[in-house]
Amino acid sequence: MKKYWTVALMGWQDSLVYRSNAFIWVLYAALPALTLMLVWRAAYASGTQTSRGGLNLTQMMTYYICVTALSIVITPHPEWETAMQIRDGKMTGFIVRPIGYFGYRLAQETSYQTMKSLMMLPSLAVMIWIFQDNLKFPAFDATSWSLFLLASLLAYILLTQIKFLLGISAFWIAEPAGFLELWHTLLAVLGGRLLPIGELPNWVQNVALYTPFSSLYSFPIGIFLGTMPPERLLPGFLTQILWIAVLAWAVRATWGRGLLAYEAYGG
Repeated sequence: MKKYWTVALMGWQDSLVYRSNAFIWVLYAALPALTLMLVWRAAYASGTQTSRGGLNLTQMMTYYICVTALSIVITPHPEWETAMQIRDGKMTGFIVRPIGYFGYRLAQETSYQTMKSLMMLPSLAVMIWIFQDNLKFPAFDATSWSLFLLASLLAYILLTQIKFLLGISAFWIAEPAGFLELWHTLLAVLGGRLLPIGELPNWVQNVALYTPFSSLYSFPIGIFLGTMPPERLLPGFLTQILWIAVLAWAVRATWGRGLLAYEAYGG
């Protein structure tokens, strides 16, 4: 455990040096959300409906603020670095080290996520100030916050495992950038970042429900905003845990097969 803590500290120092990268990732997540919030506010103002998908204007704006903040905090990006190390033949050095690669990456990514979360605060404050008349956050409740934090932690673990799988695909795909961009599009739609899942067609909602996507953002945000029915809490947590177990097995199995295919080419 000590060696992973050391890696986390080194990652924190690295993120301080390259904190501009963290700021760029924050803008990458915040600017599209800001645009969508302006679009939705105009849509509500120009239409005759006061509710869309079961959400009024205040609920919709609050949802976007919350899902944007959550996505910045719990969405790591180890897939790009993992794919690059495999493609460039730099994975060999990690294979022979007395440290687990995934533990190493998780420790490092957690440091980066901490820096991103701190860099997010000014942008989040600006967005809250812009839309202050259209926002209403739930009152503090210790139980709801505890469940929200637990769901967010499980979602972070789940996202990390999915991203590991995406990075490992570079063992077989020489240039996985297109594959990774396709995933990010699916995540934005099915995960509830682009639109609340309730706004999607029924068949798309079913796809999100029976895949890990609905467990990533929609479930924790539903708990935080108080829109998640109490009877769906236990099934929601069990779904997260089940997917974590399935993906943990998939990462190990895919990693083992990938090492057999690894040729260590590159510079």
